[in-house]
Amino acid sequence: MNKKIFKKYLNWTLDLIFPGFCPLCRNQAFADGEHYSCLSCLDELPWVTGTRCELCGIPMAGIDFRGLRCTNCREENLSFESGRCMMLLDVKGKNLIHEMKYHGVKDVIRDFPAWVERSPGFVEHLVDSILIPVPLHPKRLQSRGFNQSQWIAEAMIRETRGSSEVYDCLRRTKNTPTQTKFDRSERKKNVKNAFALKPGNCLDRENRIVLVDDVYTTGATLNACADTLVGEGFNRISVATLGHG
Repeated sequence: MNKKIFKKYLNWTLDLIFPGFCPLCRNQAFADGEHYSCLSCLDELPWVTGTRCELCGIPMAGIDFRGLRCTNCREENLSFESGRCMMLLDVKGKNLIHEMKYHGVKDVIRDFPAWVERSPGFVEHLVDSILIPVPLHPKRLQSRGFNQSQWIAEAMIRETRGSSEVYDCLRRTKNTPTQTKFDRSERKKNVKNAFALKPGNCLDRENRIVLVDDVYTTGATLNACADTLVGEGFNRISVATLGHG
C-alpha cells in the first residue's frame, strides 16, 4: 500500500479510537486524513514571512539592512546573536500551542512540515547547528510527563535533513514559578541562574547552538539559558520558537 494512503488510513483509525479536534476550529482532527489541524485554519494564522527583528523574529516594517532590531530587543542586553519565530500568538495561535503544551496533544506537532511551508526561511535558521530544548525542572517534568520544547526540537530536526542534531544538555536547577503572570523585570529575576550545563556533555565550544522553546514573550527564559552557555565558553548562540507574543 502507498505510504501516504496508509498514513491517512492510520490517522482516520486513530481518530475513531481516540477522537481529537482541530485546535483552531474544533472540528474533527485529521479531516483530510493527514493533518491534525485543518490546512485552511493554518492558513489563517499570522505567520512571519517578511522582514523581522534579527533577535526575536517579530515582524518589522522596512528594508532589512544588516539586521533590524525591535524596540524591546534594542533595550535588552541579550546573549544570543539571532532568533526566529514562526507565528505571532493571536487567539488561534495560542490555542494551537496550548493544545500541545497544556493538554499534551503531541499530534499537533505532526503538522510541523505544513508550518514550515508557511514560514519561509525558518528551517534555514536551524541547519548546521545543535538544537538544545529549554529544559523543565525535574519536578515539573514528572508532573507534566513531557517537555514540549523537546517535542518541538525533534520536529525541527527532521526538517533539517540530518544537518543538525538535538542535544538535551541543559538542566533546570531551580523549580521556578510559571512566568505567565510576571512582568518583564520579574521574569528576568525568576529565571536568573536557573539553568546549568549538564556534566559530561560532549559539546564543542565552536558549535552553533540554537535554543528551542515554544514561545518567545520577553525572551527572559531563553536569555537565561544563553547566559549559561556564554558562561561555559559558547559564543555562537541563536534561538528558535514557534510563537511570539
